[in-house]
Amino acid sequence: MKALTFFPSQPEIQYKMDNYIEHKPLVSNIALYYQFKTQKDSVSSFSLIPDGSIDLLFCCCPNNPSSFLWTSPLHRSEQLDFQEGCEYFGVRFFPEQRIINLKYSMRELLGKKIPLVDILPLDFIMEKILVGKSFEERVKLFEKFIKGLPSEFSYQNIVEYSIKQIYLSKGNININQLTMDTGYSDRYLRKKFEESIGFSPKQFSEIVRFQNSLAMIFKGNNSSLDIVHENGYHDHAHFIKGFKKFALLTPIQFIENLSHIM
Repeated sequence: MKALTFFPSQPEIQYKMDNYIEHKPLVSNIALYYQFKTQKDSVSSFSLIPDGSIDLLFCCCPNNPSSFLWTSPLHRSEQLDFQEGCEYFGVRFFPEQRIINLKYSMRELLGKKIPLVDILPLDFIMEKILVGKSFEERVKLFEKFIKGLPSEFSYQNIVEYSIKQIYLSKGNININQLTMDTGYSDRYLRKKFEESIGFSPKQFSEIVRFQNSLAMIFKGNNSSLDIVHENGYHDHAHFIKGFKKFALLTPIQFIENLSHIM
């Protein structure tokens, strides 16, 4: 299932890291391939914002390679512990991805940075990506790797259906209506969502709306009124409150945080 009206973005990685490059494959499961380099003399910190996704990140440093899994935080969260002057290659999966089976409840992994060796057997692909000569080669290596994985793991149809409806509504869905449409209780639906993506249906809907608002801000040709109406906020104050809930900053503060390097 492809994301219809949702694209998970992490702008601080793009704007605060050196030599950032990305590729959107426009297929189901994978939202983005990206690569960046940390500074030689110091590592600038950056923050992740809620996007509902999981990322695999590979540190392609010949002397000290590593790989780990990032999961979406509930609130904007500063990221540290990066090696200086190293190249990092990342793969971001859509929340509804059906490739990587972590065999853990996503609620347990939410907002974590975990060594891949503790979760997934990726030693072979790690070695291949490490010696990759370019971003394009690493993308091809990873795509070849995932084609060789077993068939998609079992996925709860109720979650898949609900996520599709949330995308179609751009995060403006009535959760009570969703439970009526699926025929399951709010409690059961919430449990299945938290197991699969870490968030409740309401939280995930709010994240989709937040991310869609952020995308409109970065396009630069949308007024505040457009963003408020397009994303179903009651008024400007409601939009500010919803944005600050996840970014811990107002939209203006968030952009100003990046403005000196954009």
